[in-house]
Amino acid sequence: MPIRLKIANSTHDRATVYRLRRRIFVEEEKRFAHDADHIIDQYDSFAETTNILALLEDRPIASIRVIMENAVGSPSDDFYDFSPFRDQLEGDCAYIGWLCCELRYRRHPGLIIGLIKMCFREMRKCGARHVLATLHPPVMPMLERIVGARALGPEFHSPALNVAMLPIHVDLKHLPPGGRETFADPSQQILEDSTERRIYRRNEIIIRKDTVGKEAFLIMRGSVRAMVENESVADWLDGPMFGPGQIIGELSLLDGGPRTVTLVAYSNEVDVMVWTRDELLQQLRASQDKALQVLELLGARLRHQIEARKTTPPVSLAARILLDTSRQGKLPVKADWLSRQCGIGGDDFDNMLRMWEQRAWIHIDQSNGRVFVDDHRSLGTQVDMP
Repeated sequence: MPIRLKIANSTHDRATVYRLRRRIFVEEEKRFAHDADHIIDQYDSFAETTNILALLEDRPIASIRVIMENAVGSPSDDFYDFSPFRDQLEGDCAYIGWLCCELRYRRHPGLIIGLIKMCFREMRKCGARHVLATLHPPVMPMLERIVGARALGPEFHSPALNVAMLPIHVDLKHLPPGGRETFADPSQQILEDSTERRIYRRNEIIIRKDTVGKEAFLIMRGSVRAMVENESVADWLDGPMFGPGQIIGELSLLDGGPRTVTLVAYSNEVDVMVWTRDELLQQLRASQDKALQVLELLGARLRHQIEARKTTPPVSLAARILLDTSRQGKLPVKADWLSRQCGIGGDDFDNMLRMWEQRAWIHIDQSNGRVFVDDHRSLGTQVDMP
């Protein structure tokens, strides 16, 4: 069952976030007493505030809040004076907090990363570069590893929350190797943002053949593979593969027909952006350019099928991900991250990189496991399906 991540725009969703905070912090963690059945503060009413909610089926399991820089301030300022450090920064700031998650899902692959990634996407849309926050120290090692968080001062105790707190800073332009790749979005996106994303785990079905199509998806992270004939895992070997930046499921939304293929999460987790049929059609009706781009996409895939091109799907997908994440060769990419994203490992992955290196398309810095693209045009010949 996939986890749904959505921006809490409706009154119902925001109330769900406030009740979840109480359930996690008061009932589950017993941090402090709180008489009301929800936790809300003045910052939740700001236009610059976005709450993100995670649901498993209809059960709320996690949430996080991001507040863009504004004239009033942020809750982090109530706990720590960031102003001396803030004055030295170039670029706007945002403040992330109220991260809460049910204990049983804290080790779910992709959940916390998915929440943070949605915060970062909202920040980038608003032009913000820096994160300032006060957080519970036990999560610091994880944030230091994946986003390069650094402490700005010593740990202190918050009487209001009855926990230790640590002031931290994250610079979105200087994420660590592997972190930059994880939190980078696909460079090209045909459709506008949706308000919902989903996280699928390996082997979970995203689209089932012959069912009614109600949603289309943009793959933001991970890889998806088509299953053929009897739809067993053994039949993945020859099925097409899709990765970050590719849209799936759009045909059924356009013609109203059933799904033509079963698509399954192939990497350990797959993060997708979701559009309903009404949302998709609204965007296409409003923009002739977007409609033409979707037509070009469908035409290219039809030509691929008609010509029955012989390809190696994992290699094609790996090349696509490497080119996009490296921004056509401008940035290095961690090899182990690339392996996880395309679902290729072991000797197969090493042999693929070795072949590309022998052709002078890439080179690898063995000291830190980073891949550099030297000839993006030649590497692009490996990319097949749009």
